[in-house]
Amino acid sequence: MLVPLLAAGSFLLGAGLPGGAPSAGSFLLGAALPGGVRSAEPVRYAGLTSCPGANGKRHICGPWRLWLRGGRTLSLRDAQIRSLDARGREEAQRAPIAVDPYGRHVAYFTTANRRLVVRNVASGKLTRIPGTAGRLPSGLRMADVELRVGPEGRYLVLDPTRSTQRGVSLIEVATGKTWTLPHYASVQGFSPDGRLLRVILDMEETAVYRPGGAVPSGGVTLTGWGALTSDGATLAGAAREGSRVVVRFYATSNAMESRTPVRVKVPATENPRMLRWDSGARMTLLTLDEPRTFVARTVNAGSGAARVVDRFTVGKHTWDVHLAGA
Repeated sequence: MLVPLLAAGSFLLGAGLPGGAPSAGSFLLGAALPGGVRSAEPVRYAGLTSCPGANGKRHICGPWRLWLRGGRTLSLRDAQIRSLDARGREEAQRAPIAVDPYGRHVAYFTTANRRLVVRNVASGKLTRIPGTAGRLPSGLRMADVELRVGPEGRYLVLDPTRSTQRGVSLIEVATGKTWTLPHYASVQGFSPDGRLLRVILDMEETAVYRPGGAVPSGGVTLTGWGALTSDGATLAGAAREGSRVVVRFYATSNAMESRTPVRVKVPATENPRMLRWDSGARMTLLTLDEPRTFVARTVNAGSGAARVVDRFTVGKHTWDVHLAGA
């Protein structure tokens, strides 16, 4: 979702990944990347910077940039910035972009041929979506769709806005094979290995979808920000309840709470903006301290004990921010 500051949705952090070289600056992602950029340093978010203009007004300074956990930025000079309409004319709205939940892949339309690609941030490898799946669907503007790319860059979700009355397209990146979900099903996230999707039905119930399988008819009523285990057996939801953030767990087999909730100590100024299940015993919780500071914590799924693993503030002149996993 494109908004002046932050794209709505969840952020998933590549906690525990080794950092990159300490050099600073902006680099062009491409086939021949300098060694210092070829690291597993994850992306926190993608966005656009702004520059001062006439009469004190600011304007966008392209290209799209990726802000890394170590503080560096990468420039995506081949990524389309402005939306194009169905006839290829440039519009004021931004073109879509997405970062995968672990900050390792980014998906976007290219400026060269207006096709969808997924780029591996560490290696620079560009995967072009083959066939018709790589093109903007007929009759739509780029601004009519949102993108979501899964772990390992395995799947790409193309989600038309509700006003278009079109269903979500789930694309297998390597082959271009596509499944269309009904208009009442929206993709909210993925399992940690990227093989399962967390979907919301009629904006109410959360369920698990396996690509190629039947779309579920019902699911779990989650409170707060959701997460899914790799086996698809458990959903969790995090929300502030009084002085603590409470994480509740639900069995997908019967939509009932399956274990005792855990309470996470979080300052009153911070509110949940993401929950991720990393393993059977560990989760990652991201909170927002308004207006622009994010804090990531690892959380013990059994006890609720938490430890801060990352903190960053989005600059006030950074626009159209897309958090990793959003």
